[in-house]
Amino acid sequence: MDTLLKSLTQQSALILLVLTIITLSLMVLGAIAASSFIKTQKRFRELLQTPAGMDLESLLVEHTRERVKMQDEIKHLESRVVVLETKMNKAKRHLGLVKYDAFEDVGGQQSFALAIYDDRGDGTVLSSIVGRADCRVYAKPIAGGKSERALSNEEQQAILDAATAAPKGFVSQ
Repeated sequence: MDTLLKSLTQQSALILLVLTIITLSLMVLGAIAASSFIKTQKRFRELLQTPAGMDLESLLVEHTRERVKMQDEIKHLESRVVVLETKMNKAKRHLGLVKYDAFEDVGGQQSFALAIYDDRGDGTVLSSIVGRADCRVYAKPIAGGKSERALSNEEQQAILDAATAAPKGFVSQ
């Protein structure tokens, strides 16, 4: 142990020089690391700043608020869509019109049969028969696409036209 102490005492100047070099090297490395840290921190702050001056946290909070608001609006719209779909099933939106000449002496296809009903086939067939001296209008109820009353060929054709899903003109000949 004494020899170790004597050796250290004799080499103390050299040891001090080595320790000074190591300390200076560590200080230089620390300064480089601090400079790199400052640059990285500056870049990180720039990244987190929006052009409007908001930071990322404020931006995320605002985005979350908007998202919650949008989800509430979507739920409200979904409930409105359900109401509209229910009403749409009852809407009289199937139409079929057949124009014809009811009598040989009256031309111009002034007589007509008009079928109007909803998705369930409930509605009415309106018929107008035009003659030289008079005009008569009839309404016959439709339930499930059928009528309990006797239907003319034109009225039946109007119901079929209203049921046809293929694109067609409003008026059949």
